[in-house]
Amino acid sequence: MSVRVKVCGVTRLEDARAAWDAGVDALGLNFYPPSPRYLDLATAARLGRTRPPLGTLIGVFVNAAPEDIRRAVTECGLTAVQLHGDEPPEACSGFGVPVIKALRVRGADDVARARAYVGVGDVTGLLLDGAAPGYGGGGVGFDWSLVAGVSGSGVPVLVAGGLKPSNVAEAVRATRPYGVDVASGVESAPGIKDMDAVRAFVRAAKSINLWE
Repeated sequence: MSVRVKVCGVTRLEDARAAWDAGVDALGLNFYPPSPRYLDLATAARLGRTRPPLGTLIGVFVNAAPEDIRRAVTECGLTAVQLHGDEPPEACSGFGVPVIKALRVRGADDVARARAYVGVGDVTGLLLDGAAPGYGGGGVGFDWSLVAGVSGSGVPVLVAGGLKPSNVAEAVRATRPYGVDVASGVESAPGIKDMDAVRAFVRAAKSINLWE
């Protein structure tokens, strides 16, 4: 079995189509207005229509109003939502789709906080990210050994932060995650994907057999 790959912050139709063709399992669409990768609903809906039958389309939100999240789920065909802000456990439900709770990791205290989301609401996965300024997408990594504090908690774990084609295989070997998530590590500019880098990232990530 190989790791799942999510490419986040896609903004262009041609990049979405090419990413699916490259073997990406999930695309992340960013609904956080301050982000350079932000999408309005109409653009996100167009990108969402590229999703193949078995693909996963994830909307990324930061401290968003629940009604705005539900509207995006409906209008854009999202199959999951990723809450990447300061949302407490009790806010992680009510959207009609599974929830991935993202947390920025600086140390063991953040790992302990992540465990508070296990078994709460609609949380079906945790995403551990580096503590970049803002809310993700900054290419900042963290100590991968901390993932062990969440693995086996009862929900799949995704690893993000500072990943790129040259180090993603190492990250998969070190953490044995359910999935890996990349944005800036496969870009030529914020929101503009370098498809050679995307293909190299997918090949490297999926070269590791998680059953070995």
